Amino acid sequence: MIGKKAGILLVSIFFFTSFIFAQQNRFDVSLGATAAFSKKSTGNGTTDAPTNSGGFIATVRYRFTAKSAVELNYGTTRNSQVYTSAPNTFRIQNKATEFTGAYVFTPFETAKAEPFFFGGVGLLSFDPDTTFLDGAQTSIPADRRTQIAFLYGGGLDYRIFSSVPLIRRYPASEHLAVRLQYRGLVYKAPDFNISGLFTGAYGHMAEPSAGIVIKF
Repeated sequence: MIGKKAGILLVSIFFFTSFIFAQQNRFDVSLGATAAFSKKSTGNGTTDAPTNSGGFIATVRYRFTAKSAVELNYGTTRNSQVYTSAPNTFRIQNKATEFTGAYVFTPFETAKAEPFFFGGVGLLSFDPDTTFLDGAQTSIPADRRTQIAFLYGGGLDYRIFSSVPLIRRYPASEHLAVRLQYRGLVYKAPDFNISGLFTGAYGHMAEPSAGIVIKF
């Protein structure tokens, strides 16, 4: 009896999922790995040189016309902000967290490829955990800083079609894609509320990314 009920449940899930995936691709959810490369920011006699790092990005996207969509992004990476403010060098290890929204434009679409461009705005939060002064760990307090961030970029979704006949008949196999993209974030360089670390300059984080997308 249990086996029969489990079979009915699996068949029901199969048909329900097939129905969802058979609909127009209005929504998609993606999760990707990123590499974060940040440029130096200089001002007020101080230079901030963030270290390179890896992270991840999660995105929910809703398409309201054939070429237009909106998306919400959550991303995070861990790096160090390295400040040179003569005669000292500060190194602040921190977690950078992104909350952004963007408009997405898709100029055209083929059976497999879907190129896109996007632009938007949001917040980039820098949460410090350890501070070093001239190479030695210090107790100088560093405060979390949240900056407005401008987002831009572009990329390509490449659909994955199964070559296995049994799987190929299942609509969900046509709703998986690989997403390759470039993301850029422009923001005010953080100072963690430490005297002498304010540059007043803008920073830039370049994030090439690759991930998996589910479209439904």
